[in-house]
Amino acid sequence: MKNVNSVRLFLILLAITVTTLMVGGCAGLEQAHHEYLMKGTILEKTGDEVYLCIGTKDGAQVGQELNVYLTRRVIGKGTHTDWERVFTGKVKITEIVDEHFAKGKVISGTVKENDIAEL
Repeated sequence: MKNVNSVRLFLILLAITVTTLMVGGCAGLEQAHHEYLMKGTILEKTGDEVYLCIGTKDGAQVGQELNVYLTRRVIGKGTHTDWERVFTGKVKITEIVDEHFAKGKVISGTVKENDIAEL
């Protein structure tokens, strides 16, 4: 009986530990996803207004002008990389929403959703 209770206690503690690690790990992945994969992404474009994944945490400030690029795959170009960045225009930050997001205005070029603004 004592061994059964010890095994139950071990399994309960193991389940709590695994759950805690999974929840904490997911939060860390979300943070990494924002910082490394989405940073600078044009999330939405309506007319010349854009919503960007850049905020105060990234150093964004109202009035900054950012170059915007499209990243695309290169096929059969004989380069060392299979990807290239193509300049698509410029946006000016008009409002900081919070630490992760800002609003802006296209001031030149043909900026589209999913292009990347560089701070």
